[in-house]
Amino acid sequence: MFTKGYTKKRSKKDNSPRNPGWFQAGKPSGRSRSQTSIQIPESASASTSCVRQTFQSSDCKIETTGNICTLRSQADADLKREENKALHSGMRWIDSQLTLSLKSGELAGMYTLKCITCGFIGDRIKMYKEIATGKPGPNPGQPNVALASALQDCPIGNTTVQQLLAGMDTPTPCRSSMQRTSSRVAAEMVKLNKTDMAQKLELVKEDNRKRGVPENEINITVDARYNSNTIVSKKKPGQNATQAFALGIETMTDKKYIIAAVVQNKMCWKGAWLRGKGFPIECPGHEECTANLYRAAALSEYKLGKEIGNQLGLQKCLVRYVTTDGDGRSARGIEDALTALEPMWKVERLADDVHLGQSEFRASLRA
Repeated sequence: MFTKGYTKKRSKKDNSPRNPGWFQAGKPSGRSRSQTSIQIPESASASTSCVRQTFQSSDCKIETTGNICTLRSQADADLKREENKALHSGMRWIDSQLTLSLKSGELAGMYTLKCITCGFIGDRIKMYKEIATGKPGPNPGQPNVALASALQDCPIGNTTVQQLLAGMDTPTPCRSSMQRTSSRVAAEMVKLNKTDMAQKLELVKEDNRKRGVPENEINITVDARYNSNTIVSKKKPGQNATQAFALGIETMTDKKYIIAAVVQNKMCWKGAWLRGKGFPIECPGHEECTANLYRAAALSEYKLGKEIGNQLGLQKCLVRYVTTDGDGRSARGIEDALTALEPMWKVERLADDVHLGQSEFRASLRA
């Protein structure tokens, strides 16, 4: 006969299979209300569909319990693998305690196994992979970097993610560590985007070579958008917007690749905090400043267009036609930037379909 085992009915407070009182071989539980002795015959004919295996560690002296017996389907049993796993660090499944720990700033943690009988504690094993940075200090975990990269294209931030994780009863990393990871990921994404836009511009040049036209002459469309519905503010003098974004999209191919991107930003949290503490700090100019425009300066589409022209000029590319809206001056900015590459170069502005139709409609009403 096998070693006798005892089972008990589950209750709401004792509904976890990790509870050591749920199943104990050879020792009845004091909390059990009804116990049933299970006897399994040793004959092969009575247990042809199950595999019996006994685990006993030589490093751990156990007197309170007997050998551990496990029963499962014979087709799903891997005795060699299970024996190596059960005897890891001299511990047995039923006599080990699992301890989880979470480092500050890590979304995933580490676990440690501790033998309840002899007190042996195994090594801490990480439940995540790291990304090598080549810099001093601990390497960031892959889940943290993946979360930070996903938040770059998501309307929520680190604070909202902390609230979501807390709502799922999951330990949350500290916000300062999440912000540092987000800053590093944002810097890497900027580099990747610049490299990708440069590669897309080379594809446009290759397409021009196949067509037999000058490879360095392209046509683009440019438009800017702001982080405000209105330009004029009713509460303060000057513009209401604090950020402006402009994209340069080529119109030579059907793909419509984005080949240039420019951002004007007045906001800097660190500079505002230092000025509130009394430090004579101005943005931009100090360390870790996120602003590239003075907080009282005006957002200008001319400067956005000039920066787009500078980006295209780095790859010896000239713009012949620029399609913009009627109130934009980005075409003039691109022309002034390209004169450094070709002094006699002229850029012609074309009106987009929407503004062209509106201007023609107004002209017909005045006729």
